[in-house]
Amino acid sequence: MLSERLQLKLYLEPSPHFELEALIPVFHRFIRDQVLKELLIDVVDYSHVPDGPGVVLIGHGADFYVGALDGAYGLVYSRKRGGPGPEGRLEDALRRLINAARLLEQENGLQLRFSSGDLSLRLTDRLHAPNDDATFADTQAELRALFARVYGGEVLVTRLPASKEPLSLRIKASSSPSLEALLEKLGGPPETVS
Repeated sequence: MLSERLQLKLYLEPSPHFELEALIPVFHRFIRDQVLKELLIDVVDYSHVPDGPGVVLIGHGADFYVGALDGAYGLVYSRKRGGPGPEGRLEDALRRLINAARLLEQENGLQLRFSSGDLSLRLTDRLHAPNDDATFADTQAELRALFARVYGGEVLVTRLPASKEPLSLRIKASSSPSLEALLEKLGGPPETVS
């Protein structure tokens, strides 16, 4: 993947008990205890913004949002800089996203559950990933190869129609393995700081 900057989102299953504000102390602990093995800097609360980023865990190389940027709640891994080369960017983003989602599901009191087979990808680097047919075809092929290896089964990749926005794709896998099983296929939790 040529785009260094990307946003990969894993959607939350609906829950009447979930409150965004409950993430604030959890994300502060993630920083303090270096839970995600990333250089994490701050937590910002945008929960008052409709369809906004929600609660954001700000990092040097990447941010994590739990919010409803596209109208549906989920966890977003947003790579800003650094990371692996083009051949490993998508897999690294998926690994970091799945790991963070797994850790959030394990948090007492949050009552979060993610739909492991329902994701979206947004390529925010318009220079290296313009919203055109060629970029869509290349990205779709890379997604299908990665998901076939990690998820097994079929994957449906659809292009979201906003032509003036960065390239955005919805990804639906035919299977929904547990986050632990997915993380194992991806090589386990990331051990390096990004």
